[in-house]
Amino acid sequence: MLSRRVVPVAALLLTLAPLTGCSDDETATPPRPLASLAPGTATAAPTVTEDPVDAEAVQPEDEAQAAYLAWLGALAAQDAETACAVQHPELTIALRQEAILVGRAGLGDPCTGFEALLWEDPARRTEPVSVETTTLTGEKAVLAVGFGASAVTVDLEYQRAAWRVLAEEPRTLGSPETRRWVERWCDLETGMDREELEALMGPASGTYSVLDGGEPQLYWTDRQYDFRAYLTEVGPPGTALELVGDYDALSAQDRESLDCPELR
Repeated sequence: MLSRRVVPVAALLLTLAPLTGCSDDETATPPRPLASLAPGTATAAPTVTEDPVDAEAVQPEDEAQAAYLAWLGALAAQDAETACAVQHPELTIALRQEAILVGRAGLGDPCTGFEALLWEDPARRTEPVSVETTTLTGEKAVLAVGFGASAVTVDLEYQRAAWRVLAEEPRTLGSPETRRWVERWCDLETGMDREELEALMGPASGTYSVLDGGEPQLYWTDRQYDFRAYLTEVGPPGTALELVGDYDALSAQDRESLDCPELR
């Protein structure tokens, strides 16, 4: 069962230790403005949320949530040092690579020199309306975070005695197609052929075969939704050998609709 203990964001900020690669070195050439890291996005004036996350609006229910809210608060306040301290080194490395591609950083540059790319992204939101922990272990946490009209799935990892923000990905808010997957997934059985599987789940999002370099399978996927039927063969007379659903990022409401295990 997930911990429901409330952890004040301010307390977390006081205890986080800066990561390697985040420093106060401000001697680099001033960065050129960047609107967004999204490929193909037209350049525009940076959009920044002026106010930090309102701790009264969304209260963290565990340490992982507190770390993510602290990270959002640092981005809203344009506090690169704190943001760099909260995020995972792998996220910093990925962000540095993006910064290098747009001429905002060089190899080995400190995190504080290019963290602004995050708050300059006009798609960035820093005031969530809901935060739900969908997975929490000793080393891994997955959050479902809503921002009103948009949502993200957030991966965190417990590293160097603290929770670190590892990755964010867009999250679907649901559709008739994904609702069907959740409602019918537990009706699938091993031994069913492709026609029977798709009669229940609808057309598969895609397939893999041995020729593709993977195990023969049908899959139904859309962001946090990932359901897979591993087959003896993709074509007739292939039948389901194993059914695997990834429940880690699903909401509590979706999980309640699933009364079968992730692996069958």
